[in-house]
Amino acid sequence: MTFKEKSAWIMLAALIWIFGGYAWSLYEAGSFGAGTTDVMVVTIISFVALIVAAHIAAAIFSPKSANEAEDERDRRIELKADELGGFVLGLAALFALAVALFEGAYLTANILFLGLAASEIVKTLYQVFLYRRGA
Repeated sequence: MTFKEKSAWIMLAALIWIFGGYAWSLYEAGSFGAGTTDVMVVTIISFVALIVAAHIAAAIFSPKSANEAEDERDRRIELKADELGGFVLGLAALFALAVALFEGAYLTANILFLGLAASEIVKTLYQVFLYRRGA
């Protein structure tokens, strides 16, 4: 498994865990229009801290693969996944714009925030799929 594939697995796990927790907290609050800026900031900081620590651990446990140069396959997989992730982000942004016409600011902010997370989850899932398929 290349370091890029390990990185994709790390990102996928962190995205689902951290942003899934954020979405669950909104669900428990009973409204996706609820929330505060400090919860969003804590979510972002937690996500960054988790992926940095996980990538450092992955590099320590497999230093040879961490220092490998990116090959054509890695670039092609990343490009395909970025394209799909961008499509999902675009849909989330359009949905947020439509909601902004009728609802409050927190609902719009949460849609954009969770839309960004969803686009990254789709992108990373697709990367893992392409790595596993041998694309």
